[in-house]
Amino acid sequence: MALVGDDVGISDAVVRRVEENEICVMMNVFCLKITQSGYNNPKPLSEPGFWRERFIQWRRGCVGGFSDRKTMSEEINEIRSLISSDDKVQKSSGYSSLLQFQQHSCLNPSSFHSLAHSSKSIISSIVSDISDDHDEETAAQALKCLGFMLYHPSVVSTLRVDDADLVLDTLAKVITTTKIKSACNLGVWCLSVQQLAASVLVTHFHSLLRAIVHALDNPMGSLSTTFEATQAVMKLSGQLSEQMRDSSHIWAPPIFRRLLSTDKRERDASERCLLKIRSTVIPPSLDLSQVLVKDMKNKLLDGMKGLLDNGMKIQAIRAWGWFVRMLGSQALKNRHLVNHMLKIAERTFIDVDPQVQIATQVAWEGLIDALVHCPILVSEENTPAGEHSLHKLHSLKRNRSDDPAIGFSKCIKLIMTPLIGIMSIKCDISVYSSCLNTWCYLLHKLGTSINEPSMLTMVLEPILKAIFQNEPDSKSIWLWNLGLDMLSDSISQKCRDDLSQTTSLVNHSISENKPLSGKCSWMQHPIRWMPWNINQLDFYLRMIFYLIHQASRPTVTCDHSNHVYDTTLKLFICLLKGVKLDVESESTKYDGIMQCLNSLLTFIRRVCEDLCSEVSENYNVYCTSVQFIDAITKELGPSLLGSPLYKFSLDLKYIDDMQSVDHNKHPKFPSVSCVSYMDKVSPLVYLLALYFHMMVQLTMKSHQPDSISQGMCEYFKFVFSSSDPLEHLLTSIGFLYRHVQPIYMNMWITVAQGLHNSLSDVNCKSLQEALSDSTAYSYVCNLLAYPLVAHSEVSRTTLSNVSASLEKYPVSPERKMKFELIIQTWKSLYGSLSASGFGCSTATNLSGDLCMLLSTCLDDNVGMVESSTDFELKCSDRDLVVLHLSGNFLICILEQIQTLELVSELDKCKSDRDSKRLCCTKNCLKFVAKYMNLLRIKMVRDPLSGFVGASRLYSALARFISCLHWKQDILVFLEVVSCPLLQWLSDMGMQDERTNEQLQLLWTEILSCLRRSQPPINFGSALLKLHESLFEKTLDHAYPCISEPTINFWNSTFGQQIILDFPSSLLCVLDKLSRNGRLKLQKRSLLPCLQKCHSHEEVNDAMQGYRVTAKDNRTSKRVGLVLDTQQEAPPSSFKKRRLELTEHQKEVRRAQQGRERDSGGHGPGIKTYTNADFSQGLGDSQESQEEIRDPEAILQILIKSI
Repeated sequence: MALVGDDVGISDAVVRRVEENEICVMMNVFCLKITQSGYNNPKPLSEPGFWRERFIQWRRGCVGGFSDRKTMSEEINEIRSLISSDDKVQKSSGYSSLLQFQQHSCLNPSSFHSLAHSSKSIISSIVSDISDDHDEETAAQALKCLGFMLYHPSVVSTLRVDDADLVLDTLAKVITTTKIKSACNLGVWCLSVQQLAASVLVTHFHSLLRAIVHALDNPMGSLSTTFEATQAVMKLSGQLSEQMRDSSHIWAPPIFRRLLSTDKRERDASERCLLKIRSTVIPPSLDLSQVLVKDMKNKLLDGMKGLLDNGMKIQAIRAWGWFVRMLGSQALKNRHLVNHMLKIAERTFIDVDPQVQIATQVAWEGLIDALVHCPILVSEENTPAGEHSLHKLHSLKRNRSDDPAIGFSKCIKLIMTPLIGIMSIKCDISVYSSCLNTWCYLLHKLGTSINEPSMLTMVLEPILKAIFQNEPDSKSIWLWNLGLDMLSDSISQKCRDDLSQTTSLVNHSISENKPLSGKCSWMQHPIRWMPWNINQLDFYLRMIFYLIHQASRPTVTCDHSNHVYDTTLKLFICLLKGVKLDVESESTKYDGIMQCLNSLLTFIRRVCEDLCSEVSENYNVYCTSVQFIDAITKELGPSLLGSPLYKFSLDLKYIDDMQSVDHNKHPKFPSVSCVSYMDKVSPLVYLLALYFHMMVQLTMKSHQPDSISQGMCEYFKFVFSSSDPLEHLLTSIGFLYRHVQPIYMNMWITVAQGLHNSLSDVNCKSLQEALSDSTAYSYVCNLLAYPLVAHSEVSRTTLSNVSASLEKYPVSPERKMKFELIIQTWKSLYGSLSASGFGCSTATNLSGDLCMLLSTCLDDNVGMVESSTDFELKCSDRDLVVLHLSGNFLICILEQIQTLELVSELDKCKSDRDSKRLCCTKNCLKFVAKYMNLLRIKMVRDPLSGFVGASRLYSALARFISCLHWKQDILVFLEVVSCPLLQWLSDMGMQDERTNEQLQLLWTEILSCLRRSQPPINFGSALLKLHESLFEKTLDHAYPCISEPTINFWNSTFGQQIILDFPSSLLCVLDKLSRNGRLKLQKRSLLPCLQKCHSHEEVNDAMQGYRVTAKDNRTSKRVGLVLDTQQEAPPSSFKKRRLELTEHQKEVRRAQQGRERDSGGHGPGIKTYTNADFSQGLGDSQESQEEIRDPEAILQILIKSI
């Protein structure tokens, strides 16, 4: 593999060296044949086809050259004889035949075996011919044959030690003493291809070293000899690395000095050699560094400057890299020299040629090798990972007065300064890539010290920020991906096993075809990341915030920003998993946990408030913020975030601004309160506040994807399903009531669906227990009332500004669909609460209390209706929205009551039908009555889909009353609904046919309900007095479908009773219907009854509904209706009670008779019936008498007397 052009006139390029390949021998033989054949001027390298064809033809001849000849043994003996001959011609012929035979042996294993066994007998002749300095041709042939024998291990293995020693001594002597250039060249070549054992070489190391050094700076000035010497250096460095390293100060200077040669071939050969033996000279020995320092001061420094001045900048900086690398530890001891060297690098760093910049960055790795190997880092790399802690990670944590640490920090800053500068300016992509490679090499050299917080700040953070300072686009996204991969590798070391689970939370990977964790494929050197600790949390949070900030710029495309958002979310989730490991560790103290939580809350506050305020038009950043809050909540869990041990001030500007314009409590619902600014709250409440802030911002953007809405519902389900959800539920509802407007209905839907989903989860028992709290009951009722409250608020506020009442809050088609979702969500939540028994206690009833709240909302609308002049509603009118929602809520409540409450009451005894249930029914019916009034007054021209009109309402009421059986329920129904029902009955001529049909059905069901009452209703004058207007209208109604059932009802009820007193308003109707025979009246004889009132009980039965009480005027008395408490007792009880008057009653009776005589029948009083126990009335206090004068009290007395 020698370049033999110096000897036979063949171009070096044609017969160049081919390492460790059998073809090299064939090439040498071929070259020799060419010489012998007269090819003294071979074709140049530009015609490689010519030489390839000639070589193939010659090779074919060699392969078959011995096929028809003598046996191999005979051939070898003949060759040995020719070589041993003193005749120059025969000797030359013998070596030529030996070369051919060696070539043939490479292709024929049997020939090669014969050659190996015969080689030891030829060695002596070869060594003798090599030593002959007079016959250049024979010596060259002998060296070529020797090289072949030393190259093949099979031949080498047959050599005796003495023969090997002889060969090595002879080669060393020939190289150092010969005057023949080809002999020196081929001798070094033999050393470069030999395969001798190290044990043989080591005994001749010094002689071989002298020979190699001589060849490097050979006196003939042969470049090929120098080249072969560098090859020999590489060979011995691989075989005797320790000896070569120790002697590097001897043989290395001739090599590195040629780095400044003006001959490209010489420079390339030297650099190629240094690259091959880098591990031998780097890090350099002390002797080598000292030799280099002397050479640098003498001429190398000036030589580099000369190359720069001559425009050879790349060559100069490449040499600079090797020089500074081989300075090693001497660099810190020769700072003056290093400063001069840095001036050279400074000139090339700022060069406008990208190739020069790239070469400088590659050379800069030499400075890294020189500076980043001090004992501070070496000791750290040998430290087991388990010995690292938060307080003592490595020796860089020493006191600032520690000189090595300070010096090392300065070295790192020196190395980083140009790299940061390159990444911070606009350069070609190739320059950026090269700079990142140099940076990664620094990270690699730092070892485990890169995990030190100070190193992260000095080395990792500046470059990452420089990478991310430019917004991601089609040109820079690859650079972003590299930085993201690097950051991911660092973060993921803490919990690499759990990292794969985060892929379901986002849609994109960090970078295409690259894993999220593990060694980045673009890095040439591995980085020793270690599991980080909580002291590094702030650094990672700063980087993630910076990423989000850069991706949120208005000029960043949606695809690129979403890619970065998804990636940072992955990184953040991975970071949270590491935080969880720390906070759950028993070794982490309370202060450490508080530090972690405070860092996380500060980070998320900056994202949600500071960042969102800067890029308020960027919708995606709000969605990302929501996902970040969701990630914190779910990864750390409510048990930690909701713990009462960890409290933080609620320092949100959102809360402060909202509190400055509003109060903590809604004015109409003071029971719903909310947290205040700077209150001490748990981390979960803090996150809930931020979550509502983001929901408000998303709502203001008027567009919210279904994926985000679904994620929000899942978030609240998760929060409400925690072990202690009461505080979080109250906080959520409290925040809702800080935003009482229709535009925030999305927020209500989210919270309501989350609560419904939690209630539907059979495993969520903690929520069931929390809802038993009285405060929770009040808040949940207000949660159900929120839709009406919100829309009532708009109706109230817009009424004061008529010009903006319709335009400010238009009902768009999208909002029409939203109403359907609101109604469906409300029904689901209400149904879940009712099914779970929510509010069923001795003091509460969900349906009744809820109806009372909803009625309060309708009260405002009734007031507006009465003050409004426009009685026609369109779809754009907010009053229609209130009607639409309240009607659907009403239908749902009626159905729920009749299925779960009224029907279940049939199986209970009378003692269970207490006033609570009756109050519930009454509140519900009051809601019905108010809705009926609104529905009648407001003429709806263009109803929304699913609107509860009159026909649908009457149908629902008919079904509801069909489930009523108890007397109290039926009478309450009539009491509350009779007034609006009368109005609708009066306006039947104005209604459509379907409405009239349902109204007829309702009235018929009411009459049937009165008949089946349990206990039976007393169809007497009290009932007529109470509902005289209703019977007046229905008995003589214009529609027979109303009047006929009413007349039939009369004949079967009132017509069977003796009515003592008919209301005056009914007399005309009764007279008309009775005279034409349609109405039945029982004839009465009042006078006989009066004559027998002291002895006949039937008169008592007829008059038992009255009580006489004395008025303040002594000559007058009041006749009142008596409570129907005697209907349940046997008739004889009254007689018995009459016969057993107390002494006080007797005294009162005598006094009464005396007053009657005094008046003589001419006073202002009326005749009283002494069989009534009026003495008890006289015994009542003045307050009782005032209650009887009150109309409401009289109404209640009338109801109870029926």
